[in-house]
Amino acid sequence: MTTKPTNTLTKMPEADQLTHRSFLMKSENIKFTESDLVELIMRGAARLTPAEAHRLVAEMPDHREQFARLRDSGYPEAERQLWFLSHIVEQVWTDQYREMPYGAALEAAFAVTYFLREGDLIPDSIGPIGLVDDIAVVQVVFLRNAVAYELFRAGTHLDWADFTLSSRP
Repeated sequence: MTTKPTNTLTKMPEADQLTHRSFLMKSENIKFTESDLVELIMRGAARLTPAEAHRLVAEMPDHREQFARLRDSGYPEAERQLWFLSHIVEQVWTDQYREMPYGAALEAAFAVTYFLREGDLIPDSIGPIGLVDDIAVVQVVFLRNAVAYELFRAGTHLDWADFTLSSRP
């Protein structure tokens, strides 16, 4: 008997509840759907090079300090999700965890790098609204890779309580 895996990592809707979601950027009057976001993630992840992934790992302690920007965004859970994704990136690219499918690992790395970019779909410089696309990328990456990430969490014994969030500047 098989059971459907539960999503213990996030408090997100199930994937089938998101199939008709669309986003509208009013300033540009551009509409994009979740499938557009998935394509952005897949293409971005496919473009990451091993050198970029290793550089990301080397600079991860500094990058984690930037995750604190999410606390006042209305989506504070996204900070913990980025911490979790950053642990995936570190453990996969330092050969501490070898069971992660490459696609899931690359998408984790893409979500972290996308968050760190200033120039993305909605510029971060315009305030909290600029984080909406970053949070959407993180959420979709979690939904697409929920099973692999749950296996990682179980295999590494990581849990949300293990993440000491960076102090506010």
